[in-house]
Amino acid sequence: MVIEWRPLIVGILFTLAIYAVSVLSSQSAIAFLALLLGGAVVGVMIGGEIKDSLINGIIFGVITSVIIFIVTVIEILTSALGSAILGLYVEELLLILGIEIVLAIVGSVLGSYIRSEALMTDD
Repeated sequence: MVIEWRPLIVGILFTLAIYAVSVLSSQSAIAFLALLLGGAVVGVMIGGEIKDSLINGIIFGVITSVIIFIVTVIEILTSALGSAILGLYVEELLLILGIEIVLAIVGSVLGSYIRSEALMTDD
């Protein structure tokens, strides 16, 4: 089991940059795409075995999804009826957290496959 922090940090920053743009442009669906692409970045940078990409994808997904979750909760709490609205969305936010982690893992595994296919040579 190899945890590589440099690709994880690059993937997290990549994803958070896309997420920030999506928040500023009111395109919240882009956040899901950002996690998939960030996971792919992690998978490509990790390379190696699928197991390593999977483990690093899980770590990447958890860290990034928790950051996005916290930002979303802060956004809701700073709105006019924040605490009342937060109570209505807790289950949905937790479901989205799980979906984001799964997307990051899938992206990481796909990135690993992309790297392995790119490095293959025809004999």
